[in-house]
Amino acid sequence: MGNILLVEPDYRSKFPPLGLMRISTFHRKKGDCVTFVRGTAAEIRELAWHRIYVSSLFTWELPRTVKTIRFYQGSVETPKDLYVGGIGASLCPDYIRDRVQCQVVPGPLDKPDMLGRHRRVVADCVPDYDLIKGSAYAYKPVDSYFCRATVGCVRNCRFCAVPTLEPRFQECRPLKRQIAEIDKRYGAMQNLVILDNNILASASLSRTVADAMDAGFERGSKRNGRQRAVDFNQGIDARLITPAIADQITQLSLDPVRLAFDTRAMERPYRKAVKALAKRGVVEFTNYMLFNFDDTPEDLYYRMRVNLELSDDIGIRVTGFPMRYIPIRDIDRQHVAPGWRWRQLRGLQCILHATRGLVSPNTPFFERAFGRDCEEFLEILALPDHYIMFRNHYEKHEARRFRQRFRRLADTSRQELLGVLAEIHFSADRKREMSRLKRFKWFAEQHYPDGRVPRRPPSPRGQR
Repeated sequence: MGNILLVEPDYRSKFPPLGLMRISTFHRKKGDCVTFVRGTAAEIRELAWHRIYVSSLFTWELPRTVKTIRFYQGSVETPKDLYVGGIGASLCPDYIRDRVQCQVVPGPLDKPDMLGRHRRVVADCVPDYDLIKGSAYAYKPVDSYFCRATVGCVRNCRFCAVPTLEPRFQECRPLKRQIAEIDKRYGAMQNLVILDNNILASASLSRTVADAMDAGFERGSKRNGRQRAVDFNQGIDARLITPAIADQITQLSLDPVRLAFDTRAMERPYRKAVKALAKRGVVEFTNYMLFNFDDTPEDLYYRMRVNLELSDDIGIRVTGFPMRYIPIRDIDRQHVAPGWRWRQLRGLQCILHATRGLVSPNTPFFERAFGRDCEEFLEILALPDHYIMFRNHYEKHEARRFRQRFRRLADTSRQELLGVLAEIHFSADRKREMSRLKRFKWFAEQHYPDGRVPRRPPSPRGQR
């Protein structure tokens, strides 16, 4: 019997740490005592552990992950008892190996003997839902089955990490078995989250749909008086939606429906898929929209407008969820694609902060946030952060004046201005950098009055 510590660094994460939850089941079946901690805890570090596992998520969180590994490295007898895995460790294993002594286990735990001599495959273990019950961190969604019908993907998109992380597309155990095992150990769950990268490519899709329906997730189903939901969380491939497939998946209590509209080249199958699903009663969509890859701001605006058109024409709601492309091995999140400028990415980030990351299909709301046309969208992206985020305060005077002057600039001057604003933002001494300007000084002072980024509008006169 061993004492096992499972550690999730305190990065932002939505889902519970399913990898650690499966490792917990793996060790509990061996009779080991398992403890979970999130972040660094001095009282936990003081204890002696036979083995410690540290998870990783996004590559830009690897500095935090390494810091966490170092914090706990003295709590095991030797570095061979400190294991690190997960997405970040799989994509950048040398980043960790070069900075701390430990065992990096890249890739999925889908073979025997990967965590020592034992024939049980960790990836096949049912997640230990009890592991996180005492955690103060609020994981979402709650009360849900987390399952996979397939791993990998039949696509090979250049922007995606899946071909590296899961190079082979293959079927998992039947959904019916996974749900039955969770029911037996932890009781029935309210909702079903399916984490496949491209479930529609599965040759067993009809069986998966039937299994979900047998488990009580048919369309309109309820449990304890509450609506049940099936979430294909990684999205479904619009290019694979045929009338027959649309008939199948709309038998389920889908909420929400997620598609991807990552490039304008996908417009035709995307429109076709939305219409096919809407014809079968789907009225709410939350669709992923990649940007900062091979696109431009104009391209993104066009795709957002397509969602508005579909919403208005069919009488449904197609909400956009823009997702910024970061190279799969990037550490600092500073990538700017050739078709974008840093200031434009920053401006879009400010808009999405105000809209909670979503693009509403309500036309008046959309046009207020993103502009009535592409030209206005570009003007908004160039605005200072505080003019965007506190629009009610600034829009009638300061923002209007900024946009009028920006509109009078030639395109080459606009591009030069955007470059200057990026240089000033990352300067160690903004005030000094701005004092040297011969052009664009007025614009720079709107962005950085007194060399700083305003955090809120000034207080009304006479108030503090």
